[in-house]
Amino acid sequence: MRRMTTLGVNERIERVLTYSLFWVSGFVLLLVEKNQNVRWHAKQSLITFGTLSLLMFGVSMLNTTLSWIPFLGILTSFGLGLLLRILVWTWFILWIWLMVMAWLSPDYRLPFISKWVRAIL
Repeated sequence: MRRMTTLGVNERIERVLTYSLFWVSGFVLLLVEKNQNVRWHAKQSLITFGTLSLLMFGVSMLNTTLSWIPFLGILTSFGLGLLLRILVWTWFILWIWLMVMAWLSPDYRLPFISKWVRAIL
């Protein structure tokens, strides 16, 4: 059975679209969509990729700031660079995983993140 949404798109496709542009598409679909499954995925996208965006921005800014300090910059650049790469790979793997799971399962919930979604939004 094909379930339609407020935008007139198949629910399955719209669930995947909530992750397509990371937190931006989640935010937009959260504003316009009334379907509860799509809204859940939009909230999950917003929390997951919004948090990762802020973490990546913070680590990048810290790395840039500390690089100006002669000895401290050398000591911290490897660790912060490694952390940034881990965050980027986490971002990419979660992006693919969440789109696949949104396609396959209308009620997929990420562990830990789902508690934040319930508590925050």
